[in-house]
Amino acid sequence: MRLTGACELADIRILLPALTALIVGCAGLHESPDYIRHRYSHLSEPYDRNDVLYFDAMFDSNYPDKVPAAEEKRMEWLSGWLEQLHMCPEGYEVLSRRLFDAFEYNPGRYDVRYEVRCTTGT
Repeated sequence: MRLTGACELADIRILLPALTALIVGCAGLHESPDYIRHRYSHLSEPYDRNDVLYFDAMFDSNYPDKVPAAEEKRMEWLSGWLEQLHMCPEGYEVLSRRLFDAFEYNPGRYDVRYEVRCTTGT
């Protein structure tokens, strides 16, 4: 059954604002801090240890290695992950920072790994 012209026009008037909102919403997602954090970093718990967390991150032209502002941004990402996952409520310390070896198992293709330990109140 074919709809009349008036019904089709009414349907378009209803769908157009919804479609516009969807497109605008998705466009803004790519600039959000959460999107950037998820794209460039990952937090995990190692299988063989329960005393540390692994925070892995990527380098690129916006967040290169050996640039203090980029390193500060990576620490913001780490704090963001911990907050989102409700981990380390009393703080954390970075125990080590190392670059991934070229032949090391690294399916996420990250560039740097930080070992992080949650601190406890004394």
